[in-house]
This record gives sequence, structure tokens and C-alpha cells, in this order.
Amino acid sequence: MSALTNYRGSCHCGRVQFAFRCQEIIDGVRCNCSLCVRRAAVLSSRYIPAGDFTPHADPDDLDIYLWNERVLNNYRCKSCGTFVYIGDGARNQDGYRVNLGCVAGLDIFALDVRIIDGRSVPLVCPPPVPKD
Repeated sequence: MSALTNYRGSCHCGRVQFAFRCQEIIDGVRCNCSLCVRRAAVLSSRYIPAGDFTPHADPDDLDIYLWNERVLNNYRCKSCGTFVYIGDGARNQDGYRVNLGCVAGLDIFALDVRIIDGRSVPLVCPPPVPKD
């Protein structure tokens, strides 16, 4: 196993800051689900364990969008709207996946980027609300 590298990231306006450590980033993923296609982000190829990730300190600066199964928090800056990372809520069992476009000094256009098939994950819709 190679040594871990320290990375820092931020949103476009710089209000949201985060840090993490992982093996050197040489690749990324793009998901073809309806949400990811619309935001066109290149994500970290693996989840970063919660112990190696320092999320933004002030949760009031973040907006959270819950989609599909409502277990993955999609975090974005409330000020500039930049999507910064994904985490699985309070559990953080899988850790975080980051928007590599937010990582300082990283050229996402030089990465080997593969597509993951999120479109094939079954859509889990909330139950209908009964009418009175």
C-alpha cells in the first residue's frame, strides 16, 4: 500500500473548506444517474473513510440534498451552490466521495475517468401521501 497524500478542497467562493487524505489521486468516476448527469462532477473513485476526512466545520454553510434512497447526503455550498462532497449522513459508514473539481491543485482533465452505472440502481420512491 502506498503512502497517503493530504488534500484540501473548497467550493467556488471558498466559504466551504474540507480536507482529506488518501492514496494519490490518479483517477476518478462519473456516474450516469439522473442527478450526477445534471451536475457533471468527477468524483473520487473510492469513498474516503470518515477517519481520513475532515468535513467543513460549520454545517450552517452547507445545503444538503437527499435523493433516491435518502441515505446519501449531497453537500453543496449555500453561498455559491457548488457541490462539494457526498456522505451517508450521521452513519458515515462508507465515508465520503468528493467532487474532484474542488480539490486544490488537481487537474481533473488529466485523470483517467471511468463511468459508474448509477442509472441501474433501482429508484426508491417514498410512499404516496394519503389524501384526506
